[in-house]
Amino acid sequence: MAYLGYERKRKLQIYLLAALIILCCVMLVACNNDNSYSVAGDTVSAPTHFMAKFMLVISNSMGGSAVSFGWVVVVFTVILRLILSPLDVWQKIIGRKNSKAMERMKPQLEALQAKYGDDKQRMQQEQMALYKKEKYSMMGMCLPTIITFVVFFIVFAGFRQMVGFQFAQDYKTSQNIYLETVSAEIEEEYGDKNGDKQFDIDDVPKTEAGNAFYKATVEKAQQAVYDAYYSKEHQTVRSWLWIKNIFVGDNWSAAVPDFITVTGQSGFANSRLTGITIDEYNAVMGKVIGTGGYGKGGSWNGLLVLPVLSIVLSFVSQKIMAKSQGQPPAPTGDKASANASQQSMKMMQWMMPIMMGVFGLLYSGAFALYMFTSSLTMILFQLAFNLIGKIVDTARENKSNSHISHR
Repeated sequence: MAYLGYERKRKLQIYLLAALIILCCVMLVACNNDNSYSVAGDTVSAPTHFMAKFMLVISNSMGGSAVSFGWVVVVFTVILRLILSPLDVWQKIIGRKNSKAMERMKPQLEALQAKYGDDKQRMQQEQMALYKKEKYSMMGMCLPTIITFVVFFIVFAGFRQMVGFQFAQDYKTSQNIYLETVSAEIEEEYGDKNGDKQFDIDDVPKTEAGNAFYKATVEKAQQAVYDAYYSKEHQTVRSWLWIKNIFVGDNWSAAVPDFITVTGQSGFANSRLTGITIDEYNAVMGKVIGTGGYGKGGSWNGLLVLPVLSIVLSFVSQKIMAKSQGQPPAPTGDKASANASQQSMKMMQWMMPIMMGVFGLLYSGAFALYMFTSSLTMILFQLAFNLIGKIVDTARENKSNSHISHR
C-alpha cells in the first residue's frame, strides 16, 4: 500500500469515524422501525422507540394529558441537552484549543504561504506538519456536525412514533365515544331486536323511519365526538400557544388530519394507523376533520413561526460554533481551487439550517419545537462557555503579568 501522508490519514480517520457513527445511527433507527399503530383492538399499543418511551415518562410525570405535549417537548429537549452536556463540553474544549492553536500558527502559516506559495504539495505538507506540532485537531472540527446529525435522526425517529401514537389515541377515544352514543340511542329506541346482545345498525328497521333515525343518531354521535375532541380534557395535550395541534406541522396543514394523512399515504414520514377503513374513519371523525385551525374551515394548523425560528437559530448556532473554533486558513493553490473550497465551506454552513427548516416546515410542530429549543439551548450554552473561557483567560493573563512584575 502506498504511503499515506498526515493529511490523508486524518481525512481517512474522519471519514471512517463518520461512517461508523452513521451506521450506528441507522442501526438504532432500524431496531425501532415499527412506526404503525393498529386501532382494530380495544387499546393502542405504546411506542417502542426508546426516545418515544422517554418522552412518555416525562409526559406522565408532568401530568399526562393534563399538560400540553409542547411543554413536554421543551422539558425533554433540555434534559437531553443536559445528558449530552459532557460531550458538548468536550467538543467545545477541542474547539477552544483549536482556536488558540490557530492564533499561534497564524504568523507561521503566513510565512509558509510566502515561502511555498507556488509549491502546493510542499505547502500542504508543511501545513499539516505544523497542525500536528501544534495539536490542531481536524477531527474536532468535524465531530460536532457528525454528532448533531446522529442525534437529530435518532430523536426524529422517536418523534415520528409519538405522532402516530397520538393520532391512534385520538381516533380510539373518538371511536369509543361514537360507538357508545350510537349504541345508547339504538338501545333506547329499538332495544335488541335481533337478540345478539348488541345495539347496532342490525337492530334498526330497514324502513324510511329507521333510516331517518339512524342518520340522526350518526349526527348525534359525531357531535358527541366533536364536543369531546375539543373539551379541555382532550384538547390540552394537543394545543400549544399558537399551534392548534402540536402533532401536526406549524404550517398550512389541517389541525385535525384526514384519513390519507393518518394512514401515512401523505405527509412527511408520519407513523401510520392500520386496522381501519376510510369509511370508518370518516364516520367517526367526520365532524372534526379540518376544524380547529386558522382561516376559513380551519385550514391552517399553525403560523409558520417555528420553521422560521428553527432556520434562524440553526444558522446563528452554526456561526457561533464556527467562530468559537479555530478555523483553518484559506486554502492554498490556484484561485479556482480556493474559490471552490470556500464555496464548499459556505454550503456546509447553510446545509444544517436549510435541513432544519425543511423538517420544521414539513414535519410535526412537536419536532419543530424540539429543533428550536435545542438550538436555543446550544446557543446559550456556547455563549456561557465563551464567557467562562474569557474569564479564565483574563485570570491567567493577570496571574502571568503579576509574576512578571514581581521579577
